[in-house]
Formats: sequence, structure tokens, C-alpha cells
Amino acid sequence: MEYAAAVYLMAAVLLGAAGASKAITPEPATAALARLHLYHRQWAVRLLGLVELVVAISAFVVGGIVPATALAVLYAGFTVVAAAMVRSGSAEPCGCFGRIGMPASWRHVALSILAAAAGLVAASWPVEPVDKLLDTQQWLLAPFAVVVVGGAYGVFLWLARSPSRPAG
Repeated sequence: MEYAAAVYLMAAVLLGAAGASKAITPEPATAALARLHLYHRQWAVRLLGLVELVVAISAFVVGGIVPATALAVLYAGFTVVAAAMVRSGSAEPCGCFGRIGMPASWRHVALSILAAAAGLVAASWPVEPVDKLLDTQQWLLAPFAVVVVGGAYGVFLWLARSPSRPAG
């Protein structure tokens, strides 16, 4: 279960980073939603960012079904929005991570689908709070944290990399 928990918590780290970015700098996400003709008030984008942040923190601190289900629902919504952005053909930033100017791509769609699935798995077999997750093996907490945060950062870099740019 720790493997599933690691993937779920990576999704939570990304959700929290995106939420904090939107709460601080809602303008890029507001503009992206306006291009799709969706509700795009700055206060609503800030509120969404705060909700994302609370869900992400809850995944670590509270654990259980509610944060996992909320994470799955948020990422399911992001899947729909990201797919609409990709289909629109716009190269404008998606606003997912505030001022970091990355356009939505099929990578965003794939990530959102996988993160929603990780949330559903975590809701089906509830993931405990992090302080209880490795209760019998506390010495694994630091390596586990490195894997979760490092994995989330690696996924972020993969998202940020332009599909047209060669690797290397």
C-alpha cells in the first residue's frame, strides 16, 4: 500500500503547489478560464487554489476517504478543462501553476487522469495520515518523503518541458 500512497501523495504535492500558486497569482488561470468561456472571477480562482491547498494538506495530515475523494474529483475536473484547452489549440499558459507559463498539453490530461485514479485508489483503500503510514518503520519516513517530493518535482518538470523541445 505504501507504493499507492506514494503516488497519491505525489499527486497531493502537485495539487498543493498548484493551489498555492493560484491563490497567490490567480490572473493566469483566470485568463485561461476566460478563453474557454468558463466562470473566471479572480476570487473564485483564489478560492479554488485554497481548496486545492486544503485538500493536499489534508491528504498528508488527515488521510482517509474524504481527502482522497476530493483529490480525485479535483483532478477529474482538471482533466476536462485541460482537454478543452488542448483541443482549443491555444499556446497560451494554462495558469495551473500561477505565473509559470506552460500551455496545457496532453501531458496535463494524462497526469490528471492518473492523479484522479490515484485518488480513487487511495479512497478505496484509505491511506492513513503520513505520521501513521510508516508507523512500524519510522526510519523509512525520510526516504519516503524524498521519493514523494522528488517524484512530484520530476512530474512537474516533465509537464513544464515543451513537447517540441528535444530531451537532453
